[in-house]
Amino acid sequence: MNNNQPEEGTYLSVSDYLDALHGPDPDPSSVMGRALELTAAAAEITGEYDVRDMTPQQMVEMTRRLHLAGVISLPEYAVLSFQPDLYPQFNYEAATYRLMQRHPQRRRDFIAAWENHLEVIWHHHPDPPSLQMSEQIIELLRSFEPPDDEETLSL
Repeated sequence: MNNNQPEEGTYLSVSDYLDALHGPDPDPSSVMGRALELTAAAAEITGEYDVRDMTPQQMVEMTRRLHLAGVISLPEYAVLSFQPDLYPQFNYEAATYRLMQRHPQRRRDFIAAWENHLEVIWHHHPDPPSLQMSEQIIELLRSFEPPDDEETLSL
């Protein structure tokens, strides 16, 4: 009989059971290994930021780091890192920028900002690609949102 297998009718200790469940670490080149690597990178980077309370400059920094780590795609990076009020040529009077704030150091809730953006698109120019991209960005930002205390307690 294999020494690693208990006899029928016997039970593993809790520590042996947990060791058996854990098993060996996945090969880093495997799909699971890569998924765990990306998840760890995303958690490390986004743990330093709060998408509900950050400056436009912090959004640019966070998305650059996420893109370099391979967590987000180039289109996601391009959309999220575009912060018009960080540019010297920002023209608040331009029609496209009227709904934006011209305070580059003001902290903001980027999820709420994208939800407002989605609402404007729905009412004024509901084209499918813009709607889809905005919904994807909101979902992505929500995945970076820090957990609520209640969620942490329920785990």
